Amino acid sequence: MEYESFESALEELKNIVQKFENKNDITIDELLNNYEKGMKAYSFCMKKLDDTQRKIKIIDDMP
Repeated sequence: MEYESFESALEELKNIVQKFENKNDITIDELLNNYEKGMKAYSFCMKKLDDTQRKIKIIDDMP
């Protein structure tokens, strides 16, 4: 899944966490599926944060 924005990926992460918190009888397949989705959303968020940090550093380093 490709996310449109940092916020949409973060929302996906929140939804996955809620599923884990609200469900005591989660199956191993659901667990694995949600873990994979969560890791994709997490990676997307981290990449966005890294890119943003790099851009800010470039701007800050300008004379």
